[in-house]
Amino acid sequence: MAKREIPLFIFDTTRWHKHGDADFVACTDIDNGFVAKATIVDASEPDTTTDTLRVGYENSGYKLRMEIKRVTGNNPTPSAMRTLLKKACDFYVENKRTPIHTDSPSTQDCVRFLGLLIDGNRQNIQEAGVDHNRRKTIETSLRMLEVIRLKLLE
Repeated sequence: MAKREIPLFIFDTTRWHKHGDADFVACTDIDNGFVAKATIVDASEPDTTTDTLRVGYENSGYKLRMEIKRVTGNNPTPSAMRTLLKKACDFYVENKRTPIHTDSPSTQDCVRFLGLLIDGNRQNIQEAGVDHNRRKTIETSLRMLEVIRLKLLE
């Protein structure tokens, strides 16, 4: 199978962790594949470029931090991995994080934001544990957010 018969990058934007959201990217390159974690950090973190880490792309007081967590390629080389990590960052910034215009949001901006709220609040169900009342409140809120989102799409 040739290298590009499958996507070069596969993004997982559904993961939540105790310290906030984190997206993951899998690079499927045969020789230089990797799994990296993408997080949003404060703009005060210095821009950094190493073989396994990139911090930069400042926007509205925040920066993207993407770090390779696992190398999966058969024959990795540092320069090729650096290049692929940069491509992953570029793609992520251009395509995965779309701005929400709060001054005059479009219906699509509202729908997108509700989707972010729904995805973000799903972690609260797990954190509610055995607290039945809290769990029920969260589930009801999530259902209402989804209904609102669907009504906007009509």
